[in-house]
Amino acid sequence: MSASATLKPPPVTHGLTTGFVGALICIFSLMAASTHDAQAQTPQWPSPNGVSAKAWMLIDLSTGQSLAGVRESTPTEPGGLSVLMTAYLSFTALRERQIRMQQVLPGPLENEVPAGPRMFLGADGAKVRDLLTGVMLMGAHDAAVSLAKGISGSEDAFVALMNQTAKRLGLHNTRFTNASGARTDVNPAQTTAQEMAALAIQLYLEFPEAFQIANQREITFNGIRQTNRNRLLWLDRSVDGLIAIDHPTQASGLVTARRPQPIGPREQIQRRLMVVVLQSDSAEVRAQETLELLNFGFQQFDVVRLFKHNAVGSELEVFKGIRAKLKAEFRQDVLVAAPRSRFGELRTELQTGAGLVAPVTAGQRVGSMRIYLGPLQIHEVDLVAAESVKTAGLLGRAIDSVRLLVRPPFKPL
Repeated sequence: MSASATLKPPPVTHGLTTGFVGALICIFSLMAASTHDAQAQTPQWPSPNGVSAKAWMLIDLSTGQSLAGVRESTPTEPGGLSVLMTAYLSFTALRERQIRMQQVLPGPLENEVPAGPRMFLGADGAKVRDLLTGVMLMGAHDAAVSLAKGISGSEDAFVALMNQTAKRLGLHNTRFTNASGARTDVNPAQTTAQEMAALAIQLYLEFPEAFQIANQREITFNGIRQTNRNRLLWLDRSVDGLIAIDHPTQASGLVTARRPQPIGPREQIQRRLMVVVLQSDSAEVRAQETLELLNFGFQQFDVVRLFKHNAVGSELEVFKGIRAKLKAEFRQDVLVAAPRSRFGELRTELQTGAGLVAPVTAGQRVGSMRIYLGPLQIHEVDLVAAESVKTAGLLGRAIDSVRLLVRPPFKPL
């Protein structure tokens, strides 16, 4: 049971100018059911044409919304999945001081490195920073194995950690078989475009410094110069990450770009989009279609701010607490991406539980804001408690137990 109230968003303004970096607001809603079927039935919802990749997804990281996609929840052979997880676990190990950026890790034995891209490490190995650069710029197999052994002692133990971490992050369709991402016909790795995007978002939220490595155009190691597989770094200055992987018969990639956009008369954000493309016909096709999807997202949609994070004026009723009312707020300003020239059709609906019972802790989820474009729900953000409410005494709890039994099933805010 829930209570709901429709709130009228304030007037919005939009346009494109230059500006500085804004706050990244990523509601981790990519694991929820996709709304693309409903969007496809809404003629006014923009849809890109001519994307040939087996699976793809366009995400607005400024809001956490998925703007478009095809077969994004269908398990498929990944490209770059292991690179993402190896990078994520390496940065985690750095944070936990298991390894250091300047630490030298020995190179793997020749028979431990599968065929494919490599840094040509040699027995002396390389510094962790160089290994991370080799992994993220070109998916170097020897660098990935070196990091795996340096963190977990063996590649098998590292792969077990990769799969444990995937489970912890809720990536239920994702399976790793090695640290390097080398293709195998026996028990192959798998993921979905949706889960690959979710892992990339987690990497960015926890370790934004990864982009300082991913946006480098080249690496030179042992006198050998190799370039980043992400060709868009040369074609579009707004592109700043993240990975691109080439196989003989297909190419995959996960690319991010940021461009400034105003959200008010004097405010602007650095809006960031992400494109996941799995199994394009070639590196050239992947680069072309990724750039087309980025331009489509920036040109067809704008981000507007509907509410400040503390703009919810109503108080929520609390039972069995030392107070009868609770102030609520959003974790961040409520931003939403919507098709241009259709902001007047936006409406919001506040959903709260019918019986909120103490104790309640500040920051605890107590409801949600659903955002609609006409009849189509396009976004949802959490409503959280702005303060804590402790449990009342025995008499107060007994009285509220009776009140909960006799109260109406729905009560508007």
